[in-house]
Amino acid sequence: MTIKSGLLIVSLLASTLWIPAVHAETTIEQPNRQQTVTLNIQNMTCPMCTFTIKKALQKVDGVQQATVDYDAKTATATFDVQKTNSPALIKATTDAGYPASIAGPGPVSQ
Repeated sequence: MTIKSGLLIVSLLASTLWIPAVHAETTIEQPNRQQTVTLNIQNMTCPMCTFTIKKALQKVDGVQQATVDYDAKTATATFDVQKTNSPALIKATTDAGYPASIAGPGPVSQ
């Protein structure tokens, strides 16, 4: 064996020994962090009230979507449960002048 071929073998062995290991990234599935709640809203006297209520809900950190139904006197909010909760939404509408409560299940149809 010549010096050149010996160096080639040593360099090939060294390069295979020094290759960094490839690590697979593990994905941990997150539980559903999203929740939707419907609130019964008091003091809604005109259709313009819906804008104030919607804005109050959207200011709560974690709220992803808010809709207000003037005819039904309700507001529906979808939010991240790790950032906020129903009492925080109720506080937001109440502070805006529209006390709220969580809407119960509707009438059961048979």
